[in-house]
Amino acid sequence: MSLVGMLVLFVQTQWHPVKFRALKHDSKEAPKPVLTYDNYRNGVFQAQAESYLRENFAFREFGIRSYNQHRYWLWKITCNPFFRPGRGPWMYYLPGVLDYYGQETSKFFATNDDLDDYVNHQVDMLTELRDILKQDYGIELLTFIAPDKAFVYPEHLPKMTHDTTVGVAATRFAQRFEETGFPNIDMTSWFASIADTSSRLLFMPMDTHWTFSSAYGYDSLFTLMDSLSPYSIPTLRIDSITARKYEGRQDDEATLNLLFKVRNHTPAYTAHVSVEADSTCCKPRALFVGDSFIFAFESLMPMRELISYYENWFYYDKVFKSFDKKTYQINEINRLRSILNVDFVVVYSVGYQWCRGTNGFVEDALAAIKDPYQVEVALKMNEMEAKPELMAMIAEKAEDRGVSLEEMLELDAKWLIDNKNDSENE
Repeated sequence: MSLVGMLVLFVQTQWHPVKFRALKHDSKEAPKPVLTYDNYRNGVFQAQAESYLRENFAFREFGIRSYNQHRYWLWKITCNPFFRPGRGPWMYYLPGVLDYYGQETSKFFATNDDLDDYVNHQVDMLTELRDILKQDYGIELLTFIAPDKAFVYPEHLPKMTHDTTVGVAATRFAQRFEETGFPNIDMTSWFASIADTSSRLLFMPMDTHWTFSSAYGYDSLFTLMDSLSPYSIPTLRIDSITARKYEGRQDDEATLNLLFKVRNHTPAYTAHVSVEADSTCCKPRALFVGDSFIFAFESLMPMRELISYYENWFYYDKVFKSFDKKTYQINEINRLRSILNVDFVVVYSVGYQWCRGTNGFVEDALAAIKDPYQVEVALKMNEMEAKPELMAMIAEKAEDRGVSLEEMLELDAKWLIDNKNDSENE
């Protein structure tokens, strides 16, 4: 390599004067190494420099995209095994493809009887939890099966072998919900029934999440919520759907980190929605437990006009609280008090994820709500949170002790309950 070439590589690695579009989902964790005598002598600098250079070498973004591009062009191989290219400019999630061909559910259940036993048990627990929430606390529980692109547009799927050993989990759940009268919306079957007659594609070819079509889903969701509510909640209206010029890459397409856009001529659409509410309406508080399909609600719908507060428990792991999106891990909050602090609990997932039921939500919620002490603590926390002056004192105490506000609130609630019980027993 010439001296000039080596100089160019050094300058680009060191200062990056030539800017490239950032790689999507690229996480650089290695800090820039600092050269000191001790670091060099004990080998720490060399190790840090190797990690840093691996993440910041010259023309890294261009090199990675070039490599991904030629693999995609020649063999339709993606950089992420979670994505499976279909026919033409179509992309799917691999679990959804496997689910359509009967190969996903069989990973979890050996026979149809095993699947049926699991579905029946999950629905029985959901029904029991719903009865307790509704009868004792006036809280409604419902489910939502988000649409699975593989079942809506199977004609573009890659060819695979059908396995008919075990049925489809989401289909069994939908059937069982209907048999028991449990409030549920099955968007997959509805989208599949209108896909051929719709003048617009319900999914973009290179995006497995819904965009404008999410308005149909949330309109259905709020209609069902209103039918279950003792009061009137705001009504979501779809005023129009218009075509728009789509300049960027579609969501899944961007994740592939290719050099060039995948050529397709599918127009993008925008749903124009409005909210109808009068003086008799009451904006509900809602808890959503599920996957990333709820993000379209957050980004495309007028949430503040529809609900007054919400929590999103993403994969029953990460917690996003209300409009300021304070973020927690699920084990950092009192889950029962969140459940008892809303009007609606919505459990949802895209089709193939129903192989895992509710990801442990219903089991944990049932165990907690059957424990009188946990219920008392949860209710006391909600009662205390409604008092701004008290919360200011608890926040100050939390800062002094170096704990989170949520943890301090729970500790104080338990102290009040325990001391009240002790005084009553004297």
